Amino acid sequence: MKIRSVLVSVLVLVPAIVWAQFDDLIARADATYEAENPTASLEALDGALAAAATDAERAETYWRIARATLMEGDQTNDAGADEDELLAIFTLGQDFADRAIAADARNPAGYYWKSANLGRWGETRGVVNSLFLADDMRDILVEAITIDPEYSDAYYVLGILYASVPGAISFGDTEYAVSLARRSIDLLEEEVAAGERDLVDAYYIELASHLIDRGWNTRRRTRELSRIASRYQSAADPLELGFYYEGVARIPNLDDETEARRLLEETIARIDAKRDLLPGDVRRRAEAQELLAAL
Repeated sequence: MKIRSVLVSVLVLVPAIVWAQFDDLIARADATYEAENPTASLEALDGALAAAATDAERAETYWRIARATLMEGDQTNDAGADEDELLAIFTLGQDFADRAIAADARNPAGYYWKSANLGRWGETRGVVNSLFLADDMRDILVEAITIDPEYSDAYYVLGILYASVPGAISFGDTEYAVSLARRSIDLLEEEVAAGERDLVDAYYIELASHLIDRGWNTRRRTRELSRIASRYQSAADPLELGFYYEGVARIPNLDDETEARRLLEETIARIDAKRDLLPGDVRRRAEAQELLAAL
């Protein structure tokens, strides 16, 4: 199998749909991405790149190409692609994220999607490579939240990183993972309330997973929260504030396992209430059901 031709056409900037307005093409790219159709998203972005008039518009286009490329890689992986093809796709995703950063270094999305494609590249190479790249991924995500301390997606992935890497030989810390996940959810819900995006079920599944890993009872949660709140007050940067955000967040008076169970049940019910499930919805429901069954 080869990388789909649409990726190659984007890479060489073949002009397409130049008559369309930039904003219309970006909206089309976003809608088709949300529908889990990265090929159609990349086709719209090909036109957007031709229509882009400023560096800021080019950056907005490039990070979306990196995003759609990552989804293209995931779907290609599901179809049984070999390692070389997947590595080429995720390398291409990093390439476009780098172009986004070069076009507008103050746009955090370029850093986020560079980290995401780098992570997939490492996963494709195996566990050892994933761990080796964890520091780089974290540093790139820290760049994103330094630019925009309210960039919810970056906190979400930072939480996954801190939950996934071993603390004994790396920076892993389950307590930080829980707090970063809470930060990501609170920022996400602000965006949803403002009509800027839809709810992301994966955020709640990850928080539930981190809570299960941490496993604090109600008494310990109550005791530890005052310490965490104190650390939050003296935190010096967005990452540190994320580490201790739980100390100032509004959280239920429950033990970790009970809260995780509630989050998973609510997420499954929310997915089941959707009219038409996309493949991603099915995967997330299965993941939530698996975590719930293990409690």
